[in-house]
Amino acid sequence: MKQQVTIFDLQAELCTAMGHPVRVQIVHLLRSGPKRVSAIAEDLNISQATISRHLSVLRNVGILSSQRQGTDMIYQISNPKITEICESMRKVLSERESQRSEILQSF
Repeated sequence: MKQQVTIFDLQAELCTAMGHPVRVQIVHLLRSGPKRVSAIAEDLNISQATISRHLSVLRNVGILSSQRQGTDMIYQISNPKITEICESMRKVLSERESQRSEILQSF
């Protein structure tokens, strides 16, 4: 019997893919537009092999898309809503950190 995939399964898969700081950095970096693997590796100061593994995870869940240009692979965010989600998350975290600081200062 086949188990039915739900929207919650898909959401968990996406969140799992974004569950590594390097992948979050990659998405943040690609907000400005498509980049070659080598440029991403250079910008993040991480080996190209490591970046390629992370890019593969993000591409497999549909966060990124890629296209070949000669010998280079160019990656970009597949849907602009991904960057909106990430920005919203950073706002939530910033607010939480601000509240935490206020609580600590009150002691």
